[in-house]
Amino acid sequence: MAAPALLPPPTMDQEGAAPPAPATPSPAPPQPEPELKPPLLRRLPPVRVTSEFDSERRLFSHRLSCRVLDGVAKLRLRVSHGAGGGGIPWGPPEVGLMARNFSVVVDPATRGAVLRGATDLAGSLRLRASHNTKNCQTGEQSYIHVGCSALCLSMSCNYEYDKSIVSCIQLDRCFQFKYHSRKEQQGEVAITANLRDSPCKIELSSLVPPNGLPRATFFFPNGEVSIKEKILDEGNRILSVNGLVKSRVLNGVCTAVYNDNAMNIKYRYKDDEISFVPSISLPSNSLSFAFKRQLTPLDKLSYWYNFDTNYWSAIYKHKANKHLKWKAGYESDNRLGWASLWVGDAGGSTKEVPFKAKVQLTLKVPQDNMQNSAVVFHVKKRWDF
Repeated sequence: MAAPALLPPPTMDQEGAAPPAPATPSPAPPQPEPELKPPLLRRLPPVRVTSEFDSERRLFSHRLSCRVLDGVAKLRLRVSHGAGGGGIPWGPPEVGLMARNFSVVVDPATRGAVLRGATDLAGSLRLRASHNTKNCQTGEQSYIHVGCSALCLSMSCNYEYDKSIVSCIQLDRCFQFKYHSRKEQQGEVAITANLRDSPCKIELSSLVPPNGLPRATFFFPNGEVSIKEKILDEGNRILSVNGLVKSRVLNGVCTAVYNDNAMNIKYRYKDDEISFVPSISLPSNSLSFAFKRQLTPLDKLSYWYNFDTNYWSAIYKHKANKHLKWKAGYESDNRLGWASLWVGDAGGSTKEVPFKAKVQLTLKVPQDNMQNSAVVFHVKKRWDF
């Protein structure tokens, strides 16, 4: 006889067992602490102060700038004053507010302001306007510029009160019309057109009202040639030809400029180590040449000599690193020897310079009177607050 099948054990719910204990409630999230407002000084935008001193003019210049309107615009204040009692007194500050599409600069010294603005109207159409207003007592007049440009068309108009009007219309790259009117009731009109698909173009320009034949200028990739009518002192009219031509010769560039029956021919050769520039003027046969030699990656020698006047000059430069270099030279026409030392990037801004400063010291020694030797220094320092 087969054994009865075993039934699975009853679950606790079926046996009337106690229901499961309720889940423990999760703790309430911590309440964030009230944010403390920073002190007033920390809420102010960072201010950058740049001071510069020129010992030759004995002039201090200070510039303060900071970002305003959540960084959208920059506020700038510039003021200058003399050093000690011998310089100029404190002048009125120049205030400027610059943004991406708008700027205004107010100069109390001239009682004027310069306003510039730009906006995109639709697609590639852009409108630009500038207005320079000054007190009429200073002799300066108002100036307005309005221009708009699209993909294939650009138009601009400049208006200076009671002085001149310039308007220009350019259609694609093939046609340009320009009109210039001056206060003397005499204007100038010019038309420029490309020659089909070639890089050459021709321009015809004439005075309004005309007083002779129009001037024709032919532009080509290696230069330009213009023909115009010229009035001599005797009252005779002749055709004058001027031009400029460039061409590569022997790994260099030769440039010939012809103007008023005089020609200047200059040849420029330059590689990684040497630069040689001879030039001659005709018909005077005036000859000069300039020579530069890169002695080492840190040392350079420059020399210039004029055969007609026997004037010459020489400069030696040494660059220890990006922020330290010195140079010395002599000029025979002024009979002056000098030496200069730069601490800081001479061509860069103070933000890229160690210690946020730039210093230039220059010693000038006249050969005829060494007692009048002078040391000129320029110091530029920046502080960030």
